[in-house]
Amino acid sequence: MKNFTLLFIVIAFSSTLYSQWQIQNSGTSENLNDIAILNQTDAIVVGDNGTILKTSNNGSEWISINSGTTNQLNAVSFRDDQNGLAVGNGVLSRTTDGGESWTNTTYLDNFITVSHRGPYGSIPIIPIIIGSNYGKLLYSYDDGVGWNDTILFPSEKIIALGFNYYSPILHSPLVYIASSYYTGTSSFPPVGWYLNENPINPVWDILTGGEFFDWNQYLVGWSGNPGPIPLLLRRTDSYTTWESIYSFVPEPYIPNDIIGMNELLFVCGSEGKLFRSIDGGDNWNGQFTGITENLNSIDFINDNIGYCVGNNGTILFTSNGGISSIDEIIQPTENVLYQNFPNPFNPNTTIQYEINARQYVQLKIFDVLGNEITTLVNEEQTVGSYNVEFSPPMINSKISSGIYFYQLSTTGEESKSVQTKKMIYLK
Repeated sequence: MKNFTLLFIVIAFSSTLYSQWQIQNSGTSENLNDIAILNQTDAIVVGDNGTILKTSNNGSEWISINSGTTNQLNAVSFRDDQNGLAVGNGVLSRTTDGGESWTNTTYLDNFITVSHRGPYGSIPIIPIIIGSNYGKLLYSYDDGVGWNDTILFPSEKIIALGFNYYSPILHSPLVYIASSYYTGTSSFPPVGWYLNENPINPVWDILTGGEFFDWNQYLVGWSGNPGPIPLLLRRTDSYTTWESIYSFVPEPYIPNDIIGMNELLFVCGSEGKLFRSIDGGDNWNGQFTGITENLNSIDFINDNIGYCVGNNGTILFTSNGGISSIDEIIQPTENVLYQNFPNPFNPNTTIQYEINARQYVQLKIFDVLGNEITTLVNEEQTVGSYNVEFSPPMINSKISSGIYFYQLSTTGEESKSVQTKKMIYLK
């Protein structure tokens, strides 16, 4: 049950900056536009002139794959480590062997975004949705056996799309899309769309990318007045109002892509700049990459392992979450309770917290009525960051699905605090 690990205890001190984003030899000078991580070791990159690259050893070596096309490939998505789609200017490419071989279908559209996910529970749906440069959606609910299309945003790019498998709609996932000016939500397969305007200035603001995966809701772009001023949009679910944050990272800067894992976020963009947030986008730290090429896409398989790709064959890899200097690994300055990950979860989730001094720590789980379910931590701990695993079946197999709360209480000479967060257990 109790399984916590001290992540770090390091006193802050000055140090020489060093890169933890490793520059990899891609073997190409083509612009690279998107990346999909298949598993712990394999990843696929797509780019201009039909470029497809694959690694099977965390980027130590990249192999050029014959795509069968010279068309520009803009986006790639895999539903598992074997089945994936790459889309581009006038082409849809498919693989069923982990990217070793591809078959092409010709289209008149310039596709720029794609999301391909696995089966939706016990319901026979294997969804695919693709967005074009001109507001067209191409979608399939049977893994590409049959296709449907609709023009949703005439003359507007569909810059982001994705699925929510934890939607409240019975027997159906939700699908999210975003154009430069609108966002849309529908059950899948789409029957009717709930559309709303993004809180941006249509004259000055341009959205470039986003992250829609289950409950993650983030869009990025920039403002041209005077510009480029970086812009972040975020919301907690598909029905709340978007919150717009200008200059969330230092300007001038054009963010091109964002990846979100609950409150851990990464943004990449112009001039080789990368930024990281551990609190859902309230605060950001720059990360050292050692390059100046524009970065187009970023992806992570967990909190530590990630890739970023960009122009002129640029591929970056990190195995430690991109921490770029020993100055970033510092003694916590306050007590912090982070959002559990994953959330919603089944059968287990991880709760992370930090304490800023030696103190007595309690971490407890409660149901919605305030009844205590279990105590995960009840002891004195030293300054640092901790991970605790919570697995309801290990406590009581009769614990039902629903909303629960976890509470961190600390008592010490230097600080006292009580912090509570919500989590969702799906049985």
